[in-house]
Amino acid sequence: MAEAAIVTPLLLMLLFGIIEFGFLYKDTLTLANSSRAGARMASAATTDPSADWFVLQAVKGASGSLTQVQRIIVYKASSANGAVPAGCLVGAVPGVCNVYNQTDLAVDQPTFLSAGYTKKNSWASSTRITSISSPSGPDYLGVYVTAQHNSAFTIIVPSRVIHDAVVMRLEPTR
Repeated sequence: MAEAAIVTPLLLMLLFGIIEFGFLYKDTLTLANSSRAGARMASAATTDPSADWFVLQAVKGASGSLTQVQRIIVYKASSANGAVPAGCLVGAVPGVCNVYNQTDLAVDQPTFLSAGYTKKNSWASSTRITSISSPSGPDYLGVYVTAQHNSAFTIIVPSRVIHDAVVMRLEPTR
């Protein structure tokens, strides 16, 4: 009986740890899927004035049960595996990235396109290069998404911020 009193809490802690890592893994996969959906949408929307709005809607739709999306960065990547420019992690950088937060996921398209909504202007979609005759070819565009994973068992695994980035080349035009 004394052995059970010692072993049972350890087994329960192990069981809850396995469950929590499963939740964390699910959230990480959901986040990867949402950033990939956003990058695919950006690649197809190219220079459309609503391109970033389409990205936000794709991220929102693919986020599913991941309700705590905190930040979405649409950035000009230097290559197919380009990292997020350091300045973009702090705020929007003209000609390099647009930074959106959780409240921007709820903005409707007419508001997004209005002159008063300026978050889309740091790297305007109209300045993105899609021409295959350009010396460097079409731009690489990245979508970086961060979200809060709230742990159900914080004693075992603390809550943490998770993130993912996907880079795709814009669909070329002639």
